[in-house]
Amino acid sequence: MYDFDALVTEVLRNKPEINRDSLMELVQEKKRTVGSGYLTDQGALFLIAGELGVKLQHMITADLTLKDLHIGANDITVVARVLAIYPVAEFKKKDGNGVGRYRRVNLFDSNGVGRLTIWEDNEEAIKLSGIAVDAPVRVVSAYVKQGLDGKPNLNLGKRGRIEAITDPSIASKLASLSTLAKQVDQVQAGEVVFAVDGLAVTDSKRSTFTRRDDGSTGSLTQFELKSSGDKATRVVVWDGVDLPEVKSGNSVRVTNLRQKNGRQGEAELHGDSATVIRMLGNSDQTKDSEMGYVPHLVKVVDVAKHVVSGSIDLEVMALSKGNVRDVNLKDGSTAKKGEVVLGDDTGEITAVAWDEASNVIGGIQAGEKLRIHGAIIQVSKMGAETLELSRSSKIERVRGRG
Repeated sequence: MYDFDALVTEVLRNKPEINRDSLMELVQEKKRTVGSGYLTDQGALFLIAGELGVKLQHMITADLTLKDLHIGANDITVVARVLAIYPVAEFKKKDGNGVGRYRRVNLFDSNGVGRLTIWEDNEEAIKLSGIAVDAPVRVVSAYVKQGLDGKPNLNLGKRGRIEAITDPSIASKLASLSTLAKQVDQVQAGEVVFAVDGLAVTDSKRSTFTRRDDGSTGSLTQFELKSSGDKATRVVVWDGVDLPEVKSGNSVRVTNLRQKNGRQGEAELHGDSATVIRMLGNSDQTKDSEMGYVPHLVKVVDVAKHVVSGSIDLEVMALSKGNVRDVNLKDGSTAKKGEVVLGDDTGEITAVAWDEASNVIGGIQAGEKLRIHGAIIQVSKMGAETLELSRSSKIERVRGRG
C-alpha cells in the first residue's frame, strides 16, 4: 500500500489554502456522510481530492483494497482474493447491433465483497487462465462505475489485466477463505456468506428442471450439512458447474452462499453457478496452501497406489503440450476437453479438465515444471487413473528449480 501521508502532502501542495487539520476534518466528514465502515481514510481522501480538482498521481500505481473504491476512479490497481467466478454471459447491445459478452467475478477481502466485470474486448482477461476461487489477485488498470445497486463496480476493459499474486508476503496479508469461513450454525438470516465449513450428513443429489419463463434447462444439487449438534441445514446449489460428488461424512467447504428460508420456513443455504464445493483435509495444510505454501505434495506413484483421497497437490513436469479439443458426448452435445501428460520421478499420469476448466491446460508447454493444486483422482471402469481439474484447481509454474 502507498503512504497516506504522501497523498495528504500532495493535496496540500496543490491546495495551499487548506491546512492539514482542515483536510483531516474533511476526511472524517466524508467517511461519516458516505457511511460508517465503507471508506478508509485514503478512500475518503481520493473523493475529496477529486472534488477539489486534485489528481493523485499515486493512485495510478498504488495497490488499493476494495474499501478504497469510489465511483469515477480510473486506471487503478486493486488487490483482493477471488470469491466467485461466473461463466461468460451475453447481453444485448444498446445500439441493437448484436450481442456482447462479459464475465463477472466477485472479489473479497476482510472488509467485504466487490464486483468485477470483465468485458469482451479483453479476450485474455476474460479467460481467467490459472485463476481460481480463493486465489490472491491483482486487478490492473481498472476503472470504477456505479452498479445497478448504486455501489462502486470495478470494470476491466481492453487496457486492463488480472494476474495471480505469487509473492507469499503479499498473499499472506489478504484474508483467505479459511480465516473467514463460518460454521453452519453461525450464519444469520438473509446473510451473504463467503464460505461455510461443515460435515455432510447426506450424499449430494443432482437433478434437472425446466424453467417456465424460457423453457431452458437448469440443474439443482443439494445435500445436508451440519457443523455441530444434531441440526443439519440443507444446501442448494442452482446450476452448479464442476461440482464434486459429496458423500455423507465428507468435511467440505462451500463458497458464495446466501441464507434463505425454505418452503416450510426452515433455514437453507443457496448457491449458484459460481459456487464451489471443496473437500477439506488437514486444516493447517489448507491455511498454508492459501498463503502460497504447499507442505505436502503427493507423488504420482501414490496416486497409482490409491493411497491418497480427496483434493491433492503435486509437483510435476509436463511431458506433453496441453491439448484442448471439442468432444461429442453421449447425449449428442459437445464439450471442451483438455488433456496433458504429467510426470515426476515416480511415474506418469494424464490430467483432464472439461469446458471452462480446460483453459488452465491449454497454455501448458512440454518441459514446464508445474505445481498442481486441488486435483481429484478419478478411476475409470477399466481401472485407469487420471487427475481431474476443476475451476477451483490451480496450476502454478515453478521457476528456478533444477
